[in-house]
Amino acid sequence: MSLVGTTGTVIFKALAGGTLVICQQMAAMATGGHESVAVSFALVGLFTKLGGGIGSAISGAIWTSTVPFYLEKYLPTGKKHKAWELYGSIEEVLSYPIGTPERDATIQAYGVAQRRMLIAGLSILPLAVASILLWRDIRLKKVSQVRGTVF
Repeated sequence: MSLVGTTGTVIFKALAGGTLVICQQMAAMATGGHESVAVSFALVGLFTKLGGGIGSAISGAIWTSTVPFYLEKYLPTGKKHKAWELYGSIEEVLSYPIGTPERDATIQAYGVAQRRMLIAGLSILPLAVASILLWRDIRLKKVSQVRGTVF
């Protein structure tokens, strides 16, 4: 992937993610009274961390089941014994120049794992979009704001 493609992807992800975070926090603040804002934020944080943990567990399972298998598959016959060394150390991978069988096999194995993680993420995305569509339409102009010193 080119530098422009990578940079564009990162910028797009940051804009989309940042927008979603602000929207969920605004929805949490606007749905309850002033006294429940802390609880709303705590629940948003709880479910955000819970979702992140589940996502990390799934991506970790995909990574550990995919990369070693495909390293062994893509390495030439005489170099298959290096699969676990390459899987266990990024320094080992980087010690091989681009174009060597070890480096090419690692790039291909990483690509398969990344593709599978992308498919897993995209398959759960409709649930996230459906959940967002269930948010109440709150008119922020009509929400009364607490005034004065609040303790």
